[in-house]
Amino acid sequence: MKKIISLLVVIMLPLFADWSSLLGSFAKSDTAKSVVAKTTGSNDTILAIKDALKEGTKYAINNLSKKNGFLSNKNVSIPLPPSLKKAASIVSKYGGQSYVEGFKASINHAAEKAVPATYGIFENSIKNLSVNDAKKLLKGGDGSITKFFRDKNSKELYQKIYPIVKNSIRKIDVMSYYNSFKGYYEKYMPKVNLSEKSNSLLNMAMNFAKQSGASKYMIDLSEKSLDDYVTKKSIDGLFYMIAQEESKIRKNPLQATSSIVKKVFSTYMKN
Repeated sequence: MKKIISLLVVIMLPLFADWSSLLGSFAKSDTAKSVVAKTTGSNDTILAIKDALKEGTKYAINNLSKKNGFLSNKNVSIPLPPSLKKAASIVSKYGGQSYVEGFKASINHAAEKAVPATYGIFENSIKNLSVNDAKKLLKGGDGSITKFFRDKNSKELYQKIYPIVKNSIRKIDVMSYYNSFKGYYEKYMPKVNLSEKSNSLLNMAMNFAKQSGASKYMIDLSEKSLDDYVTKKSIDGLFYMIAQEESKIRKNPLQATSSIVKKVFSTYMKN
């Protein structure tokens, strides 16, 4: 038995040596290096994009969900619905600026309360990101990450945020701010009519509007339409902030918090 084993060792030893030599040669070859580089590159790319997405969403959510996160940022601050702008200018003109500002602040506070609930949606998208998507996002240029998120998540974000905004609007009692604003407007609307110098046809139209109980500029705003408006503006604000963070990472990757983001984006931006 010992003789047989010894004989097998003698026969197989050169084969192992040749195989070992072959593996060693392959490991040093350009083909092997290319395979390793591609595998590592793919892994690094997807990790970097995922980390960049996480950094962008955390930045947006943390900034917007803090007190006055929307209101104090002129780029995302939610303005009054367009239909109320003329009425707001009239109210402000007659000393009711506080009513305008109170109503505007209330809808912005409703938005900031809704934002934290969105992270789970972004997190799920990041988790399911494919290698091909990651490569496209890396090479897509400024704004491609934000566009990816918007295209993929807008509908789900709306569905998630809408009920929270709806609840916040009622909890903050936003409509009471609106009604105060509206009441002040209606109080001073006759003065606006009298102060406007115009032709007789316009005066007749204004008098008819007044007599029929219609307001010239104050559009009745339903809670449902306000819920929809604030929800959409909240989502716009989120994507704006994510876009800002994406732009910063692409322009200066070394400021990113993740080491893999620094590595991959720095390398890519040099090429």
